[in-house]
Amino acid sequence: MSKKKATKSTLEPLTVARGVGAGDDWVTVEVGDLREAMATLKSDGYKAYGFVTCVDHLPAEPRFELIYQVRDMDRKRQMRVRTFLPADQPSAPTVSDIYPPANWDERETFDLFGIDFEGHPDLTRILLPDDWVGHPLRRDYPVGGETVDFSEDHATWQTAPERA
Repeated sequence: MSKKKATKSTLEPLTVARGVGAGDDWVTVEVGDLREAMATLKSDGYKAYGFVTCVDHLPAEPRFELIYQVRDMDRKRQMRVRTFLPADQPSAPTVSDIYPPANWDERETFDLFGIDFEGHPDLTRILLPDDWVGHPLRRDYPVGGETVDFSEDHATWQTAPERA
């Protein structure tokens, strides 16, 4: 782990935790402070949006962790913003109006993890068909495969054993 210290910023009042991972600063904020934190970072020079992703920590609670990464290209620094969501209501405010490319990543996170982004302009599936049931990157999604006609056991649905 890098010994580089996380820098102080105007995020301090919103920060629950902070640290350095892989040489980059990270902060954890409450989900209610996410929009303000992202807007603050953008005004602090973090104008380049990298991505948002989700981690399913099942069976731990809070279950879901959202991670946004933004970059300050002028000062050559990156920041990861983390927030945690409960299993029973995985919802966070959209930041797609602050960082427009987040629109696509939030839709993908909705599609694959079932995270609701409040205020998103078009929160619809982006990768899977509209009639798909469930969210395949959740840890409790059934493991198995689709029937393949040329497979020797094409009539058998394969799932993980009970004690996987």
